[in-house]
Amino acid sequence: MRWLVRLIASAAVIALAVYLIVTYREHQTRLVAQASRDEPVIARSRAKDVAGEAMIVLDSGDVARLGLQTAVLRSSHATQVRRLTGELIPEPDRITTVRAPIAGRLSVPRDAHWPGFGDRVTGGREIAQVSDAKPLVVARGGVVTQVGAQPGEMVQAGQLLLEITDYNRPLARVAWPPDAPPPPAEVTLSFETPGASAVPARLVGAAPNADPVTRLPAYLYRASRSWVGARPGAVIIASVPDRGSPGRGVVVPDHAVVQWEGLTWAFVGSGGRFRRVRVPIDRPVSGGFLAGGGLTAGDTVVIEGAEQLLSEEFRARVTVGDEPGE
Repeated sequence: MRWLVRLIASAAVIALAVYLIVTYREHQTRLVAQASRDEPVIARSRAKDVAGEAMIVLDSGDVARLGLQTAVLRSSHATQVRRLTGELIPEPDRITTVRAPIAGRLSVPRDAHWPGFGDRVTGGREIAQVSDAKPLVVARGGVVTQVGAQPGEMVQAGQLLLEITDYNRPLARVAWPPDAPPPPAEVTLSFETPGASAVPARLVGAAPNADPVTRLPAYLYRASRSWVGARPGAVIIASVPDRGSPGRGVVVPDHAVVQWEGLTWAFVGSGGRFRRVRVPIDRPVSGGFLAGGGLTAGDTVVIEGAEQLLSEEFRARVTVGDEPGE
């Protein structure tokens, strides 16, 4: 019996040793995996030194993913412009209200849709009815800027049901500094955002009041066509032809220019290789800036995706975990 006890004891010791070894190895594996997860994530840099010049080097897949689009720069004798600040102003006579003719329940015809805020409605169409009163017709189309009731609700006589604003061909008030050229018959209006759409506008006349922000005299300009995104209160830029002879250089489009560290830049290149070039903006022209020096006719400039290239250039400097104040 004694030998049996020794055998059982030896087996227990061996089993315990195997258990400890397996547990130790599993613990070491978990430590290695945790250390791998805790390592800082360093983004792969696409900024390369090519013949002593810093460039962003991308493959065809990267170019497609970033949605890059380019344009070839050409020589220009463009007339420089002065960029004046203004805003789109409301026009009460272009606001249409739909009110309840009598007290009753608001209903909508089967083939009609009760619009919500921001929806566009067409003028001359039946839109709703209050009880058995004559159907309500929208006199002038536009964008819904206020909703006063919903179908199925009880409304009072004269209650506002909808407010519709006609934003077609909006009116802009432009502050006019004393050193600016005389107000021309036509200017180009654009939003402050680079690459935003622009529209031509015709002079209406002097504004009855000075610009409320600068206190400068102001002039009114009416957009010549519809303008997507135009809303009263929106800040706009009026491009006014400046005095003097046309400047020489190449025109860099507005939406090709990016800002970094208080300076303005553009990315030039093709075939997946792009370099950042300084673009002064002290010579604005219609649609962009007149540039020279580092940019010449025939250069290919990135007109869509320049912001992504700027991010690619500096992403390698960012390490996860290096937060300010740590």
